[in-house]
Amino acid sequence: MGQHLEDEYSNAYIPNKFNNSPVFSSDIALDQVANAVVHPVTKETITKYEKLANDPVMSDTWCKAMCKELGRLAQGYKETKGTETIFFMSKEEIKQIPRDRTVTYARIVVDYRPQKDDPNRVRITAGGNLINYPGELTTRTADLTTSKILWNSTISTPGARYACADIGNMYLMTPMDRYEYMRIKADLVPEEFKQQYKLHDKIHNGFIYMEIRRGMYGLPQSGMLANKLLKKRLAKHGYFELPHTPGLFKHATRPVQFSLVVDDFGIKYIGKEHLDHLMQSLREHYD
Repeated sequence: MGQHLEDEYSNAYIPNKFNNSPVFSSDIALDQVANAVVHPVTKETITKYEKLANDPVMSDTWCKAMCKELGRLAQGYKETKGTETIFFMSKEEIKQIPRDRTVTYARIVVDYRPQKDDPNRVRITAGGNLINYPGELTTRTADLTTSKILWNSTISTPGARYACADIGNMYLMTPMDRYEYMRIKADLVPEEFKQQYKLHDKIHNGFIYMEIRRGMYGLPQSGMLANKLLKKRLAKHGYFELPHTPGLFKHATRPVQFSLVVDDFGIKYIGKEHLDHLMQSLREHYD
């Protein structure tokens, strides 16, 4: 069955990042695996950033990774471009946080991805369990049945091809309809980063406070806001969601359909110029 499907898709357009990925193989696609961090000397598996940052062997590597992640969320760090998702708050600004907002915590995740140019990865998410968002949180998304039907439709349609795509930093590109707030222990922020952003004067009771101005992983409203904005932007280029099939989109005139799950696209198209049109439409606003 796997070999048969591979033959069916042998002429499909495949993005370069997937060229060597065994999509239809029973083997694990190692290029998509995130690994635990293993200490090079003791061979201990480490899951806490704080332990990595205080380890004499691994401190430099993981403190640099933390600087990159904070810079990505903020206004940049060296070669890392900022998304202006968070802004560090002064003590006076902390006093002005609206009373109906809960200051949540920063959750830090570390992993090792050897297939990446920068394999040592730190990711910060907001503690969404403390956020009480008053609006709608539901997001329409494609289910497995919709995806299977689209795959079968691709196989059975003469000249049709299938492609996969995803949007980088989709949540971080979405403005918030109301700001949220988060804090992180000051001693978890590397000294180099504190100096660049002049954070020493902003430390309050041992914490650095941040105002979240764009969608961030962990916030319960991020998915809904990102999905709503994506639909609005795609509509300007002729793409719309079918009313009775959540997560299935098509173009008004071009032979393009795609399923959408969070930020991942499964695209059926006839003619690469039509796929390129969709890609260009997305690149106007996303990485």
